[in-house]
Amino acid sequence: MSNAGVSIAQNFTPDHDLAVKAVRLPRGVLSSMDSPYLSLISLVKGWPQQKVRREVLMLSDGIDRLRGETPTPSRLGPSYGPVYHSMPQISVDASSASEISQRYNVIVHSLYAAGVGRAGRSSWDLDLGLGGLSKIADETGGECYSLGTSTLVSFKPYLERFQKTLNNQYYLVFLATPKKSAGLQRIKISTEASNSEIAAPDNVWVPAAK
Repeated sequence: MSNAGVSIAQNFTPDHDLAVKAVRLPRGVLSSMDSPYLSLISLVKGWPQQKVRREVLMLSDGIDRLRGETPTPSRLGPSYGPVYHSMPQISVDASSASEISQRYNVIVHSLYAAGVGRAGRSSWDLDLGLGGLSKIADETGGECYSLGTSTLVSFKPYLERFQKTLNNQYYLVFLATPKKSAGLQRIKISTEASNSEIAAPDNVWVPAAK
């Protein structure tokens, strides 16, 4: 993820060794447009439409450094000019990324990884970042793996939990009532099985009525 886009290091492949060779450490530097949510949007919208399960595991601190540096008018009056403030809430692009992921039937999981720079040392920005990652995971039917905003000692146990999630998924078919225009519709899935928990998208895309 860089400059609100993505760089594909390796195309999809069933060859595990080939995929492993493409994995590399992040550059550890900031770009001019750092927003993990805009990068996710770029990936999802550019993903070919195929009848296969489509899921993303996003490693990020969730901090929107692009929106976080937007000047706002001073509360003390126009004579004070524009002022730079920390983001007051979760990035608006997190909501957009969530909606677009649901629109294209992409489940997004996140693995919290501490970032760099001043924002990466701000407890306020860290909480907002984790909140953004959790929001997208919850709304798209994924999982957010983290130890709060602490740095993970190892990714291994969380990747094993992620694999367990992938191994326990079901393809659900149901009848939706189309409206005059296409759009997202709220769904709620429940089960009669005891001691069960279901993770599913909050909304599904329903084409317009013919």
